[in-house]
Amino acid sequence: MSVEIDFMDQTILLLVAIVFIVSIYLLYYLLKRRFEQRINTLATQLSSIEFVVNDVKERFHSHDDVYASKQQELQSWQLEHQQVSQQLEHRIKVIQEKLQAYQEQLTQLQQQQPQDRLYTRAQKMVALGADIEEIVQECGLPVAEAEILIAMHKKS
Repeated sequence: MSVEIDFMDQTILLLVAIVFIVSIYLLYYLLKRRFEQRINTLATQLSSIEFVVNDVKERFHSHDDVYASKQQELQSWQLEHQQVSQQLEHRIKVIQEKLQAYQEQLTQLQQQQPQDRLYTRAQKMVALGADIEEIVQECGLPVAEAEILIAMHKKS
């Protein structure tokens, strides 16, 4: 009987060992499958994240190119604006100089104008037949100048 118990004990031990090994293998298989699913899920998420990161990089580069282009446009516009400003400043300076010259000429003409008006009026009076006394009184010219005007009118 002791041999039978030993055989039975050995068979039970063997069955227990087999069940234990199968249980360990099942547990290993289930854990492995669960980890594989988790790894697959993480791989899918990583792939999605890589796609998003690549998309963000592309957009960044696209915006960076647009920024560089706009920066160049701005620099070009600033240079053009600066050149136009310098041209306008030069034109304003030239116009101011011309205006100053015109103002000086106007001042000179205004200073000469009263005498010119008197001589013009005196010439008209001579043409209408005025005598020396009328010309002297109306125009305030000296007698000698009035005589010269009448003499010039008679010659022409």
